[in-house]
Amino acid sequence: MKNILFVVIAFCIHFSLVKFGSLFTIPFGFASLIWPVSGVMLGLYFLYGRTILIGSVLSSLVSIYQLNSTSSFSIYLIIILSLVSVLQLVISKQLVLRFITLPLKTRIPSEIIKFLILAGPLSTFITSTIVMISLWVWLKIPREVLYYIWAAKWVGDFISIIFLTPVILFLGKNIYVRKAKRQTAAILTTLCVLSVISLIYILSSYNKQLEKEQEFINVTQPFIEQVNVIQSSIKHHLTALGGLFQASENVTRAEFKAFTNTIEQRNISLRALAWVPLISSGSRIAFELALSEEGITESYIKKSTEQGFQRSPNQSQYFPITFIEPLEANKSAVGLDVSTHPPVSASANKAISLKKHVITPLLSLVQQKDKFTGVVVYYPVYKKEFQTNTVLLKGLVEAVFELDLLLAGVHQSLDENNFTYQLSYGENNVFSHESYNPNQLFIHSVEIILFDKIAQLSFSSTKKFEQGLIDWSNLGIMFIVCTIGIICVMFVFFIITFNYSLTKKVAKNTAELLKSNTELVIANKAKNLFLANISHEYRTPLNAIIGFTEIAQRETNDANAIDYLSKINHSSNILLNIVNDVLDISKMQAGELNLENRSFSPAIETISVIEMLNEKAGEKSISINKNLSSNFEQWVAGDDFRFKQILINLLNNAIKFTDQGTISIDGSCQNTAQNTRVLTLTIKDTGIGIDEEQQIHIFNAFAQAEVSTTRTYGGTGLGLSIVKQLCALMAGDINLISQPGKGSTFTVTLELPQSEQPIVKNNDRGIASPQPSYEGVNILVVEDNKINQLIAQKQLLSLGVTCDLVGDGQQALTYLESNKPKLILMDLQMPTMDGFTASHFIKQNDKLKDIPIIILSASVGKEDKEKALELGIEDFIHKPFQQADLYYVLNKYLSGK
Repeated sequence: MKNILFVVIAFCIHFSLVKFGSLFTIPFGFASLIWPVSGVMLGLYFLYGRTILIGSVLSSLVSIYQLNSTSSFSIYLIIILSLVSVLQLVISKQLVLRFITLPLKTRIPSEIIKFLILAGPLSTFITSTIVMISLWVWLKIPREVLYYIWAAKWVGDFISIIFLTPVILFLGKNIYVRKAKRQTAAILTTLCVLSVISLIYILSSYNKQLEKEQEFINVTQPFIEQVNVIQSSIKHHLTALGGLFQASENVTRAEFKAFTNTIEQRNISLRALAWVPLISSGSRIAFELALSEEGITESYIKKSTEQGFQRSPNQSQYFPITFIEPLEANKSAVGLDVSTHPPVSASANKAISLKKHVITPLLSLVQQKDKFTGVVVYYPVYKKEFQTNTVLLKGLVEAVFELDLLLAGVHQSLDENNFTYQLSYGENNVFSHESYNPNQLFIHSVEIILFDKIAQLSFSSTKKFEQGLIDWSNLGIMFIVCTIGIICVMFVFFIITFNYSLTKKVAKNTAELLKSNTELVIANKAKNLFLANISHEYRTPLNAIIGFTEIAQRETNDANAIDYLSKINHSSNILLNIVNDVLDISKMQAGELNLENRSFSPAIETISVIEMLNEKAGEKSISINKNLSSNFEQWVAGDDFRFKQILINLLNNAIKFTDQGTISIDGSCQNTAQNTRVLTLTIKDTGIGIDEEQQIHIFNAFAQAEVSTTRTYGGTGLGLSIVKQLCALMAGDINLISQPGKGSTFTVTLELPQSEQPIVKNNDRGIASPQPSYEGVNILVVEDNKINQLIAQKQLLSLGVTCDLVGDGQQALTYLESNKPKLILMDLQMPTMDGFTASHFIKQNDKLKDIPIIILSASVGKEDKEKALELGIEDFIHKPFQQADLYYVLNKYLSGK
């Protein structure tokens, strides 16, 4: 009876400890670095014998069988793993009995070391290897994962034995160890050390998990963005196609084909584009006769039934598919009346009712009835009859695609093997990647607007991505910590006081280091915030200086005054550039600098920079020679402003540090197999040069070639640091070759996606164009700073524009209750009500929402831009601003009004 009781107790203890240890299993299962069951059960086995083995093996069978990760295990593998868990206890005890003289003399360090090594690392190495071989034979586990499971099990088991088995042995009198002095203190110390090790592991694992979760979210973003881009492209295709039928009453099939061929479908796998006209009952015969004359086999309006296509019955109107491209692959759909086609008729009617793009549920296309991943997007086409001033429905344009092919194309284009996906937009409208599994380690979902539906994109991690959780460094740290723990356990029995004080000291130092690290992080954040704020504050007086200087230059005819004002303006712009550099470097250090993405020509931008700085070079009698290869004129996608910033910094430096001679700029471009273009820019001067020692630090922030350089030539030392980091953001680099007295050569390489020249390129700010008259136009300026109000008013007045001024968002809403200006200039940071809140209320008002709003702010971050776009605000004027900035928005929004 006593033996049965011991078996039950052993079962309960083993089962409880297994459940506890399972809370900390590694992501791949099967093992944990926090596994107290091994040490506790070995200690009990030393004290109470074989009954412990029986309880342990029974608990192992039940525990392994219950685990979710072992649901696919065969009964043989479950039995083997259960037996191995008790075999470890037997091996450890036999090694101790054979090679240790009992009772253990705790005062002798070599005896303690021998006991710990035999009972811990040696025995657990054997059993961990057996477990690894068993998993390798029965399960298809990647080799690296298998090695990681083996290492985690080995480290977790021997840590448990080293720290917990001695504690169990000291709890009662036995033949294995002699009773030690202050053993309570020794036990508590041992448990404290083990707790610290466990806490380190838990925190490290938790942080690793959080990092991977964020990394997983980040790797899915391009997929989401690409889906939105494709959706936008489909909308543009349909809008363009609708425009064709609005512009012409008699579009032929050949014209339709030619037009659809001009629609760019790069990265979009569309099955068809089609025209579905509205045909009245009286026009049916003529319509069917036209189909027959065009050689269409089934030249009649038809509907789809379970028995196939049948002639559509007489009704008041029809919506038959008339033109569809490519025709051969979709010929069977010609003549199909979508109003009688159940899967799509509701969507077509909804598109007509809402006058917007509408997507159908997932369906089987008539062109391909064996698949249910087809989708049709409808867009109604209306035309205004000027004689009757009525708007008539002409028909529908539609885009047909297979959702599985479209999403697979996006997935393949991104070359992603880190995640799988599922798209759902309503009941039964769910498509999943063949490998999508919602039970993977990482799951991420996001809502998107899919035409007229709210859709959900869900992502699950792949085995390849999850293998990134393998953290050998963490295992190494645990192994090192365990080694230190062995030393602690060895000495704890005979120098307990010293060991206790040492532990306190280590804990104290650790806390101080953590505190110091926290203070450093806070200080760094405070520094970046200070730089951002001070740069923002600089812009307010700079706006007054630059603004009033420009106004004064325009209003005075005195030559001396104009000369002085020109110098003030020049110096103000230098100060503004310094402020911008400081703000840029702070954003870079905080990781908050984001690049724009638009098409531009490197050659055009390079030439514009040269023309900008030609006068400055001419003042020093320096000539700038350019040699731009023809392939350098190819267009790329990226941030043209930052590209010019790189070139301006380098060319400015070349002019600054060159007293005589020439500056040459060479540019070339090379296409890659990854649809990118590698741009190479070389700026060579005949200036003072840089010695080898200073070249090492030249790209560091706030660095100058030497201290005297600052006194002689000026500068903050930020320019080259910004250039270096901008190159890195554009997947490139910058190199320097220089000799003192012989000049310097900077070579910049950038890798940017290939792009095409836009069909229409609007005039940029500052480019001369015929200035329209804005006499009689009134706009609202919402600005709390009185000086900025005055500058805006004066600059607008010289353009013939009158303006009303209010000091905050609430005043603006009050003003708009009785007035409707042509345009609103809106500051962001204001008392009472900020600019975004006021803009939100304006856009919600049906009478005011059509008024263009332009943000007028000293600094605009990524979050501000995203928030503005959500409100339908596209343009910003940055303080300090000039009249050209105001003219740009007036020309954009008020031209022709």
